[in-house]
Formats: sequence, C-alpha cells, structure tokens
Amino acid sequence: MGHRISSILSAFNIARRTYYQWKNWQPSQQETRRNALKTAIQAVYNTDRGIYGYRRIAAFLHTEVGDRLVWELMNELSLKSRMVKKPYKKRTTPTDTPQKPNLMKELDDLSGVLTTDITYIQLMNRDWVHLATVYDPEKRRVVSYGLSSEMTKEFATSVVVKALRADDKLKMLHSDMGSQYTSNLFEGTL
Repeated sequence: MGHRISSILSAFNIARRTYYQWKNWQPSQQETRRNALKTAIQAVYNTDRGIYGYRRIAAFLHTEVGDRLVWELMNELSLKSRMVKKPYKKRTTPTDTPQKPNLMKELDDLSGVLTTDITYIQLMNRDWVHLATVYDPEKRRVVSYGLSSEMTKEFATSVVVKALRADDKLKMLHSDMGSQYTSNLFEGTL
C-alpha cells in the first residue's frame, strides 16, 4: 500500500524542500577530504601500533596537511599516541644554610648589583647541561656565562669570577640559596 510522499511529509510537518535536500545530499569536498585523511591517519596509526603522535603522522603523510588538522582529526577518531613524554622533574641541590634576607628588593638604584643563577638544559640526546649566568639588572644584559655537564661550586664560582674581572664596581651579588652559592668556596671568593 503506497502513500504519496507529500501526504507523509505533511503528516510529519516536514517541508518538501527539506526532504529533497536530504534525499539528494552529497558530502562536500572538504568533508570528503577529511574522511580520506581520517582513513589515512587511522592506517598510519594502526601500522605503527599507536606510537606515532600527530606531528609524526602529519610528516609521514607528506601532503599539504598541517599538524593542527591531523591533531583535530585524531581527536575526532579518539586516537592518542601511546608514547608519553615524561614530566619534567626539576633537579634540586639541598643546602643546610639558613635563609638569608633579600636585600636587593629594597634597592632603588641597581648600579653595582649583579644576579647569578644556574639553569638546566636538556639536550636532544636526553643529557643535561648546566648554564650559569651572571646578569646585570640595571643594564639588562648577561655579563658572563658558562656551560658545564656538572653543577659544582667550582663551576658557579668561575662564572662569577669572570664577571668580577670584567666589572670591578660590584656592590652586591644576588643568588638563590643553592648549595653552590652557599659553599665556602663561593663565599670565600666573594
């Protein structure tokens, strides 16, 4: 038993135009491209056992696909790399020296003041190097620096000695309370 399509549409309160748009619907070029990319992304992801992340998959596809689009499509597919970066764990050096007052924050004139600190830098091969700097806050420039694979009191002291040789008008040197800066060698050098 057949019914006219117009009778069915009026019973459901659907416009004929809406019905024919639905019936003749074709995916857009963009949607077709996204679906093809999803298929390719899924194939690469499965081939490499879920190890590749969005950047590596985008590089593997060698197409005009940006990292962001691959990231969006992977999220739509609920794909995540099984390789997770380990969280950064800052190295610390313990010291038993009691906290000293911060005299620098009460200064109006920063002439003759230098600050020093050590930063950790992780290299591509997962090794660490240490960058020690002496900074002039008045001139806003690094006075001296050094790189080392070990963070020792001798290393921290040598960078400060270089700065003292370059500028003999030092009134104050500000540092944190790390063991290198509270050592007898460092304090004796100052």
